[in-house]
This record gives sequence, C-alpha cells and structure tokens, in this order.
Amino acid sequence: MSVSASVDPVTFEILSHRLHQITLEMGTTLERVGGTVNTTQMHDYMAALYLPNGDVLSAGESMARHAACAGFAVKRIIERFEKDGGIFSDDIFLLNDPYLAAIHQSDIYMVSPIHYRDQLMGWSATFVHVMDIGAMSPGGNSPGATEICQEGLRIPGLKLVERGTLRQDVFDTLINMTRQPVMVGLDLKCEIAANNVAKARMREMLEQYGPELITSVSCEMIRYSESILKRRIQEIPDGVWTDSGAIQTDETWNVVLTLRKKGDRLIFDFTGSDPQAKRGINLPYHATLGACFEAVLTTLGYDLPRNHGASRPIEVIAPEGTVVNVRYPGPVSLNTTSGMKTVQYLSSSVLMQMLATSEKWQQEVMALSLGFRLARHAGVNQYHRYYVSTLLDLSGAGATATRDGMDSGGYLTAHNVEWIESNFPLFYLFRSHIKDGGGAGKFVGGSGAEAALALHDAPEGKIRIIAFGVAGLRNSGQGMFGGYPAAPSLLVLLEDTKVRDFIETHRYPKNLADLGGRRKLLPYCEFDLKADDVVYIRSASGGGYGDPLERDPKLVAEAFRNGLISKETVEGIYGVILDESTLTPNLPATQDLRLRLKQERSAGTG
Repeated sequence: MSVSASVDPVTFEILSHRLHQITLEMGTTLERVGGTVNTTQMHDYMAALYLPNGDVLSAGESMARHAACAGFAVKRIIERFEKDGGIFSDDIFLLNDPYLAAIHQSDIYMVSPIHYRDQLMGWSATFVHVMDIGAMSPGGNSPGATEICQEGLRIPGLKLVERGTLRQDVFDTLINMTRQPVMVGLDLKCEIAANNVAKARMREMLEQYGPELITSVSCEMIRYSESILKRRIQEIPDGVWTDSGAIQTDETWNVVLTLRKKGDRLIFDFTGSDPQAKRGINLPYHATLGACFEAVLTTLGYDLPRNHGASRPIEVIAPEGTVVNVRYPGPVSLNTTSGMKTVQYLSSSVLMQMLATSEKWQQEVMALSLGFRLARHAGVNQYHRYYVSTLLDLSGAGATATRDGMDSGGYLTAHNVEWIESNFPLFYLFRSHIKDGGGAGKFVGGSGAEAALALHDAPEGKIRIIAFGVAGLRNSGQGMFGGYPAAPSLLVLLEDTKVRDFIETHRYPKNLADLGGRRKLLPYCEFDLKADDVVYIRSASGGGYGDPLERDPKLVAEAFRNGLISKETVEGIYGVILDESTLTPNLPATQDLRLRLKQERSAGTG
C-alpha cells in the first residue's frame, strides 16, 4: 500500500520505526532510573508520544490502555494550562485524577510538551505505578475505601518542572504525603528522565529531517493504522456478540458487554452493567475505552503501529454511574486488577466470538483469562526500614486454536524468590506449578504458579497484607469450543499453622495440607500476617480449547509424568488409560474409554 504523495515508503518505514524506538528508549529509562518492583520487575509503566492535540502518535510496547488514558491527560493539561499558566518549552506536568485521565491515583502521569524553535510539535507522556500514594491502606489499594477521598492524593494537573527547573516545593509536598517518600521520589524522577529523553530524541529528528516531514510521517502513521484496521474489520461478517463477568466477594458486581460490528465499525456497549460500587472496583470511562482499545490492538491490530488511528473505528457506550463509568465520589483504588481485568476479558471475549465467525481470522481465537488475585505487603523489613511492595505470581496462558498455552507465561512478571527473601521479611515454603490448574482441552491451558509464604526475621513480628484482584471462583482462564475453564486464582490465609515446627526441624512442607491450621479464603481485605500464619497465593491458569477427548494421548501422559495433571484428570477428563509400569498410553483401552465417555455425554449421564 502506498503511504502518501508527500512521504515515500522507505522514508516512512525508517522514520516511523525511529519514533517507535524513542518510546522504547523512554521505557528503558524508566526501568534504569526507577527503583521500585513495579517499575523494574513488573514493567508496570507506560511511555508514549502524542500529537500536539493529544492524539496518540506512538505507544511503543507500553500497555495500550494507559497510552489511551494518557491521551486524555495531555488534553486535560492543554485545557488547564494553555490560557492559564502557560505551556512552555521544557515544562513537565503531573496528573493522577481518575475522573479526568488516570485509572486510579497510584498511576501518576507525567506529560511534557515537545517544542522545536518555539513551535509545539507534540507531547511525550509516561506513567508509573508508585508504591504509595497516601491512601488509607499502604500501597494505595484500599479495600476499606468507600469514596475516592480515602484513596490518596488526587491531582487534576500541576506543573512539576517549569522551563527545565524542578519546582522543589511541589516535589517535596508530593513525596512527603506518602509512606515511602524516597521510593516515590525516585519514581517521579524516572518519569522526568524519560520525558527528557523523549524531548532530546525528538528534537534531534526535527533538526535532521525538519518539522514538515516529521508531521507528514506522523499523520501517515495514524492514517495507516486506521485504514488497515478498518479493512480487517470489513472482512468479518456483521453481527452481535455478548458476554458477562462477575466480581464476587461479600457482594457481587456484574459487567455486561455487547459488541455490535457493522461495516468497518466496532461498538462496545456496556449497557446493563451494575451501578457503581462502594468498593474501589469502579472504572472511569476513559479506562473502559482504553481496555477496548487494547483488546482491538491485540487481536485485529496486533502488528499495527499503536496510535490514535486504531481508536477511530471504535465506539464505547458505558452508562454513567455504573461500574464501567464511575462518577464522583465513587472509589477506584482496586480497579486495575478487578474492574479493568473484567472489562479487558469481556472486550477480548466478544472479539474472539466475532473472529470465530470469519474463516480468515478463526485461527487467531484464544482462550482468555478473566483475572487473578494478588496482594500488597507492607511493614518493617529485616533491615529495620519501612517498605511497601507487591505479591503475585505468573499466570498460565490460554490455549489457542492451534497450540497449547504456556505454563507460567501470562500476566506481567513474577518476582524472583531470592529477591523477595533478601529484601522483605518473608520466605517461600514452596513454589510450583498448579496440578490440574490449566483448563483441559484438545489444546490445554498453561498451568499457573502457586506459592506459600511465611514471616521470617520481621522485627515487629508481623507485616500488613492487603488482598485484592478479581475475587470469585470464575476469575481465571475460560475454556472455548469444548475446552474446560482453569482453576480459579486464590488468596488464602492459614492461621495457627505448624510452620514453625517445619522451620525448627529444617523441613519444608510439600503442600498446604502439611501445614494444618485454619484456612480463610480472602475477600477484599487487609490484615496482619503473624508468626504462625501462612499466606497462600494461587495465580490464574489458562483456559483450554476444544474437546479434551481429542487430545493426543501421548501429550496427556507427558503432562501426568511432569506432575501437571492428576490420574483422575487423565482418565476422567481426557479418557486416557496409562500403562502402570511405563506410564505410557494404552491406546486400545484409551479408545474404548473415550468411546464410552462420548456415549455417556450423548445420553446426558456423563
């Protein structure tokens, strides 16, 4: 496809990739200058470039939902400062108001204008999830909050750097209203550094190629993404698809989504979703839009430049005052791992249903995950310093129409065990893949990880745990076309266990049953983890694809030998009989069992 009359294809490819590379260098800067686990290990950040009006130009490898939200942030800064306070070269602005652009207050957006010879040529923007924001709970995710005023600092926009000079009074005020001023300050400085890198690299390009050519390439990047995406949408038959998801703890909140595809348009309609909650699971409208934008990019637009052009075929309907379009004073602090994960799942799910109707696209269908559980932990560590950090583990990836999902290869990044134990007053009792965790199918979902942790060398004899994420028993990978769902992701507290007996006798428990004690499935809550307690975390696993009775018996036997599935699953779900001595499939017996299981299904007794 020709690009345009003003930009030849070779120049377009070189300069568009150079713009993309700038966003990658911004991300590398965030990692190298930042110091928190969220930034350096979990890669929970965003770095992108924007047009002068705030439209996304290049989102790099960043989370696309945050790139979309940062576009709202740029537009808010323009509205707030263009006529009052001014927008000058080398300014950097800060915003984290969820009602304006951020997803929740812990996500601090920094945006900076990019000038060339006194002309505004665009913007750079970053976000990092800071480790504390001054909310009622350490870390900012506050299960007890019933309104946004209890969830920490909320900044509708301020100028942190003015004409290249840090406003130290503003910087000090921000970090001193958190529990971790040093680490929050480091996160803010890594964002400043990344925006400075973006400005330097963009000015080099503008000096080398001139503003007219860069502007032409920028416009063409957006036109290109829009035109290719619309063409792909048109290839798929028109139709309507629906799905729903629930977050379940002491209450249940339902999200409903209908996708209507007509011509080259995709309309995501969340009408029918529950009213907003008095718990921080609620999403602002721009976050719901960002989740749909990301879902489209990762399916139909997986190879396209991530920019505003990919949002033009999309319309999002989200009634105000619901869990997907919160209004003041609804709380939001738990939303990125609850409401957001639910909307991400649903928007991808209806797209997968749509793709399944297309002969060209049906091989791209994948079993999806609805979410996972995770926790914050905070307290005084073995070095007598106060800290706040995160506990999560790797999820299993969903199966596709052509292959198995990857074991422990899903969301974000797990923490290194040695790193956790050397920095925090915790140690691992065990960590392993979940047996029977992945969803069964012709192609199986990947197994997630499970782990049990206890206190070690905690000066105060306790630390604080905050439990959040998508709660409920349908919060993991969902099966497709006869595939089974995965085991749910769980957080469990075991109280008054035998953990100290194991430690004193230099033994390790092999599973939770060895530890004894009282078990409590954790809802949204916070509590003190004490000396005889154990916290168990089971991550999400991947859903299966297709009928398990069609799976290659050799692969079933291999999974059993590797400890990923039990003998009950081998026979009862996959219909495979193993030779007791060799643990290889007995093919005649397997064929007979599978035939009997299919007959029982047909008769409605299986």
